Amino acid sequence: MFLFLTTMIRIGILGTGKVATHLIKGCAAHPSLDLIEIYNRSENGLMPFKDIAPTTTDLNSLNKADLYIVALPDEGIKNINLLHTKGLVVHTSGTNSFRLLQANRRGVLYPAQSFSKEKKIDLTKTPLCIETEKEEDFEILKSFAQLISKQVHPVAEDKRQKLHLAAVFANNFSNSVIGMAYDICKDNDLDFKILQPLLQETFLKTQILSPKSAQTGPAVRNDVATLKQQLNQLSGTQKEVYQILTKSIQENHGSEL
Repeated sequence: MFLFLTTMIRIGILGTGKVATHLIKGCAAHPSLDLIEIYNRSENGLMPFKDIAPTTTDLNSLNKADLYIVALPDEGIKNINLLHTKGLVVHTSGTNSFRLLQANRRGVLYPAQSFSKEKKIDLTKTPLCIETEKEEDFEILKSFAQLISKQVHPVAEDKRQKLHLAAVFANNFSNSVIGMAYDICKDNDLDFKILQPLLQETFLKTQILSPKSAQTGPAVRNDVATLKQQLNQLSGTQKEVYQILTKSIQENHGSEL
């Protein structure tokens, strides 16, 4: 168990997508991690990583690793057979069980973060949620996770699924709504950058206040005149979203239109 705290941990990463790209760079840069191989089924997908670590398209002849990280879409996770490997195999999905993996030793390394290839992410500040099928494998995964992040959390499958659901609301849905704000500005010849300080303040508030305490706007004030005036400016999906979010805010704050 303590061997992993004093020697290099050999890492194999399967995948070259958004999550994999950031993990590859993080592992390659860490002095206590030995990124021994990167797998992708397509040779073209491996081209950007040729100078970082050995690469392969052959799943059946992977180099021996202590930890294999399967950073693939859900279909890819369940179609990968790693029963021939002896190392611990983990996937990075927030919603799936480690039982989806075809491996002898299984676990999950879920980074609770939004990844884009174009934007650098500080992995040391990225929360990593970990889980293993076997108790004896937990310390191995924990040791690895603590090398690349200062935020490591043991999270069981049911809680991880709820966390991922919360993340969809916090990130994916909020980004979609911000996209609507962008479209409104664009359609009316307004510079979206004018809203940047507001957006920054909105998310900074979540670090010191609960979302309910920080809520402002016409819905929480029950400003009926403004609500009707703004609804009349909208149509289609934007109007539907405005109505459902107004309803949600007012139900949460005990108001009604």
